[in-house]
Parts: sequence; structure tokens; C-alpha cells
Amino acid sequence: MSELDDTTAGMPVRRLDPDARRDPVLLVVGGPRTAIGRAYPLDKELLVGRAGEADVWLDEEGVSRKHARVVRTVDAAQIVDLSSRNGTWVNGARITQQVLKEGDLVQIGASHILRFVYQDQLDEAAHRTLVDNAIRDSLTGAYNRGYFLDQLRKDVSSAIRHKQHLSLAMMDLDLFKQINDKNGHAMGDLVLRHFSRAVGTLIRSEDTFGRIGGEEFALILRQCPDTEAKRVTERIRHSVEQLDLMHSDQSVGITVSIGVTTLTAGMATGDIQLLETADKALYEAKHQGRNKVVFQSLT
Repeated sequence: MSELDDTTAGMPVRRLDPDARRDPVLLVVGGPRTAIGRAYPLDKELLVGRAGEADVWLDEEGVSRKHARVVRTVDAAQIVDLSSRNGTWVNGARITQQVLKEGDLVQIGASHILRFVYQDQLDEAAHRTLVDNAIRDSLTGAYNRGYFLDQLRKDVSSAIRHKQHLSLAMMDLDLFKQINDKNGHAMGDLVLRHFSRAVGTLIRSEDTFGRIGGEEFALILRQCPDTEAKRVTERIRHSVEQLDLMHSDQSVGITVSIGVTTLTAGMATGDIQLLETADKALYEAKHQGRNKVVFQSLT
């Protein structure tokens, strides 16, 4: 049964809702810090593994590319090992296939542990809040560095496998240290928040925007060729240039330098090379006088 919020004397109280629907979920409870807390609803058959197309993507050498499959049945769920190299373990025992009960722990590889649970809407909302707190930058709302780099690895693998375009943009706010030194950190925080908000209005829901550190941000543009990536990033540059921010009667204008590269359909390269190439393009944008978008091809 589910608990719902009620109020007594102005205080929230929990009450049970016997009609609430509870849906099966695989919850990551062990593994890399950036993975813990992710939830995978069993609203379809889930492929677990290291392959780019895996629904539950686990980036670990001990995980096979297609490690296991989880299938929802009428009133339960079943996990099936796909002849993985290191096996699939449920509650400490190696299995070939197993019906999952609530609370069962599934180990995949050396460190990833998934818990099979049922969640209602209230559980799900609370869990989403916890996960957001773990994977998002608290100041800007952009994804944090760890989550972003994990997502980039997954997206590059998927783009290569499916022969799709993938563009990456590295962004750096120009002369940000001077803003902090001259106008104070409160103005610096305001700049970071408004920059992130401006970018958020110009990208698609399937794109991933992250704060890499300090005033440096990055953007993954899925299924996006170089011509479209140049157009989107130029729109971002122009939009940021138009911002006029006020704080304590202080006015500040900001600009951003952007380096862009594209993994073209059919090309095979790694996420590290993509990052390095976009970073070189960003350096060139700074070298050319800032407030510019520079594209550099992968070699």
C-alpha cells in the first residue's frame, strides 16, 4: 500500500492509499557513485550490459556487453543470464534464470548491485528528487561532471553502433574570474545560473547539458550533424551575449566561447578523443578573441 500526504494542525501526516498502483523497478544500490540511485522501470523488457544499446548500461569491464535480460511477467519479473562471462547473481547465488521477489539483490560484475522493488507514485517522486540531487549541480541545475562523462561514454558507444551523428560542444564563460573579483561571488553565481537557464531554453530534451567545473560547461547533441551543431551553438553564443544581469544595482554582460566537434555517422572513435578535439576548438575560440564558436573536425 502507498502512503499519501495529509495535513493535521499544519503538519504533514502519512496515510495509506490501498488503491495506489505499485510498479516494478530495478534500483541501482551498489556501484560507481554516479550510478547509485538510478531507477529503471520495468515497463518493458530490459537489456542489462555494457553494450551501447543496453537499457541498463553498466560501464565495467566485468560486465558482458549483453549480460542479462529482465522480463516483466503478469505478477512478477524474471531475470535471465545471457551466457555472461562472469555470471549473474541473485542474493549471492549464481543463476541462469530466476523469478525476482521484492527486495532481491542482483549483482552484475564486480561492483554493480541492483535491487528489485515495487514503487508507487509517491516513492517514485521522492526517489527522483534524491537522484536529481546526486546527478545535478546544485547551483545551476545542469548535470554534474560525473554524470555527464558517464552519459557521453554511453552516447558515443550508441552513436558508433547505430551509425548516427553525435556532436559535442565545450563552453567556457569569458573572463569569469574578473566578474567574481570585481563584482563578488554572488554576481558570479547569478551569471552561472542565468547562463545555464539560457542554454536550457535552446536545446532539446534529448540533449545533455553539464557543468564540467567552475565556469566550464559541455553539451551533448544526439543525432546532430556538424551543420546543425554549428547553428545551435551559434544561437547559444548570441543568446548569452544578449544577457544583461543585475544584482545589487550592478549590471554585468557576459559572453561565452564554444568549441564544437562532431562524430559523423559511420566514424568510430572514443569519448576521450571527442573531448580533446572539442577542447582544442574551445582553446582556439579563446585565442581568436573570445565570444566565438569554433568547429574542429575529428582526425
